Amino acid sequence: MKISVLITVHNRFELLRRNLLSLTHQSAPPREVVISDDGSQEDILGPLREIALRTPFKMKYVRQQHKGFRAAKVRNNAANFADGDLLIFLDQDIVGTKGFLETFSMGAAPGEFRVAWPIRLTRRQTTGLSDELLMSGDFRSLVSKKQVQGVSNQFRKDSFYSWMHSLHLRKTGPKLRSGLFSVFREDYFKVNGFDEMYRGWGNEDDDLGRRLHVARIRGRNPFLTEYPLHLYHPPNRRGDERPNLQYYRKRLPEIHNGDYRCRYGVENPLEKENLKKLELN
Repeated sequence: MKISVLITVHNRFELLRRNLLSLTHQSAPPREVVISDDGSQEDILGPLREIALRTPFKMKYVRQQHKGFRAAKVRNNAANFADGDLLIFLDQDIVGTKGFLETFSMGAAPGEFRVAWPIRLTRRQTTGLSDELLMSGDFRSLVSKKQVQGVSNQFRKDSFYSWMHSLHLRKTGPKLRSGLFSVFREDYFKVNGFDEMYRGWGNEDDDLGRRLHVARIRGRNPFLTEYPLHLYHPPNRRGDERPNLQYYRKRLPEIHNGDYRCRYGVENPLEKENLKKLELN
């Protein structure tokens, strides 16, 4: 099974550097990593070329123009450029314990997507996360017992949701978190990936999760002893504004009536544009 890790990025290269350092020292590194850039103003490509010389996996880079927040499209760009059987989607501010990636892939098969729940580091914890810790993948000296308990609590909650869904007592299983999930390529393309009608922050992951469940691709959270960390950074959005909420509410009944394939997605983008695509090693 070929594994592709797809990372979305917009500026803040230091977050991406830490992400890649963590991936390099995983117990089961991926076959390839695809960096999908939402038109960063920072120089992302220059330092990426240097890192690519030292990574054990193949690295690719795809860039779209920045026309506001288009998370759905930037993730679809990565999926189209990837050649793995299993796609693992990560935001640039995510790092993981030693077996984090392996937990996504171990025993995985089409017909199931997997989700994780991150420990959100404080500013102080993020500053204290050294490269040595990242390479070790052991964060017990950094995180609190309460933070680790939060991972266990979410594991139990998501397992309950999966069980309820299997008994048809709940419409969906666990929530899909767009910056922390895996799905088989064939399943992702079955539903046409992320719906590119979602522009601006919010709801594109809820939409995809519901469409996958309606297409009988079940969600599961296998993360109990392994877990991701979310690195601290200032928020990317203002307040609780959700510009997509009206469209999401319109789509909900359509999805649950069986319309699990979005109109504009990975196979037929909403906006046609010339993407910059490079293989870095």
